Amino acid sequence: MAYYKKKETSARTKILDASWKLFLDQGYANTTINQIIEESGTSRGAFYHHFRGKEELLFQLASHYDSTYEDWLDNVPSDISPDQKLLRFSQYVMKGLETSRFVTLLPCLYGLEVMTEYGRPIINPDRKYYQIVLSIIKEGLESGCFQSELSPNELTEYYTILERGLTYDWLLKQRRYSLSQYAERIISAFVARITKR
Repeated sequence: MAYYKKKETSARTKILDASWKLFLDQGYANTTINQIIEESGTSRGAFYHHFRGKEELLFQLASHYDSTYEDWLDNVPSDISPDQKLLRFSQYVMKGLETSRFVTLLPCLYGLEVMTEYGRPIINPDRKYYQIVLSIIKEGLESGCFQSELSPNELTEYYTILERGLTYDWLLKQRRYSLSQYAERIISAFVARITKR
């Protein structure tokens, strides 16, 4: 079963699927590029054509999660208010992280994102995750549901900082509590702060 959502058999997809399988089976640190090439049935040239190194494979998890967020957006009821939509999206994101088959890779992903010299996909504002949050916040401001002196981009930045911080804290504490339950309280307070009464 392909770990990457797109249904294609390109070398890039084979490499991603093989790497994520190996990362889950034996850990990121214990997986070599040679093993990924062998498992994927591709070549060293194909590997370096698509990826600069092993960490870039791990960073592609952001794309995996974003593809599930697109599914959520396609199925969200059109008649709910922006504040409820933002709360539901937060719960979907946090529950998705909490129950993901890739949850054991998240500490490594967050750690490498801090240390990398390459781009940081988790904080890339072009990600579908950021676009969804921004669109909900814009909808809330335009409809009068939200009220703030901050711009839509600033509100999106604050919201996403909260979710990243909550996730990082949960990982630091070795996932000893429910991320979705804890996040619900914090994100609800943020949404209540910007919701017009």
